Amino acid sequence: MQPLRRTAVSSFRKARPSLRQQPKRYAHDSHGHPAHDTHHGPVEERFGKGFYITIGSIPAGFALYKFSRMNTDEQPRFTRYINSWSYYKTRWAERNDLHTRMIEQAAADRNLFLNSRGSAHVDLRFPEIFNTGSPWNIQAGQTANMDKLIAHYEKQSFEAQEKQMKDLQEGKLLAEQTPKRIGKNPPSP
Repeated sequence: MQPLRRTAVSSFRKARPSLRQQPKRYAHDSHGHPAHDTHHGPVEERFGKGFYITIGSIPAGFALYKFSRMNTDEQPRFTRYINSWSYYKTRWAERNDLHTRMIEQAAADRNLFLNSRGSAHVDLRFPEIFNTGSPWNIQAGQTANMDKLIAHYEKQSFEAQEKQMKDLQEGKLLAEQTPKRIGKNPPSP
């Protein structure tokens, strides 16, 4: 194990670059000028654009303030400009009021539909069964009066609805009862 360790350490040392000496830099200060060094002396530094913009913004701001306050009997120009965008406030208020009225109307409609009694009309599966004969060969007095038949089916439907409401109030309706739990081992049928 010792010889393997020795070879690993020595190969690591050889592979690691040694930085004892600082690398050579090729930077220079000639900047494309001729090779002779000439010293021109101190250069005068001037103020930049930022300085003049900053200094000029102070009197410009003061003049702008005075310009906006020229007429004391009316609002300043900036206030009038800002108020020109205030119509959004009334538009949003109208939109919110319309939305509120629509929600209230929808709630009233839903309450009306949920609390109203259903139609007593019984929809037959195949109402044309009563008219299966030929309409051209009917003699006078041959058609039967369907009022008794319609009344019979309406009464039958009404009684079924009453029975269902009674079962619902008494808790006997199977669809409304909670299901009973089946034990671990249900009895075999």
